[in-house]
Amino acid sequence: MEIVGQRLKLLRESIKLSQAKIASLIGAKQTSINRYETNQYSPPLKVLLWYADYFDVSLDYIFGRTNNQQGKLYHYEPEALKVKAENQADM
Repeated sequence: MEIVGQRLKLLRESIKLSQAKIASLIGAKQTSINRYETNQYSPPLKVLLWYADYFDVSLDYIFGRTNNQQGKLYHYEPEALKVKAENQADM
């Protein structure tokens, strides 16, 4: 998925880190980071989770499902819970 590589690169560049620095933080090789960012390889789940935690973004953002970064600090309120609460209030 091309968007994943773009998002990983965007996150890294947003705080002015080199591929080598990110690689050392993750415990990977710089060449691996380059391959993820250029879509030559898909990053493993462990790497994706590290990016999500380190940059406080959701995996939906990394996968391009949303442009809203929504990390752990956002208020979680799915539509299903709202509907359930409304139905209980009606009773």
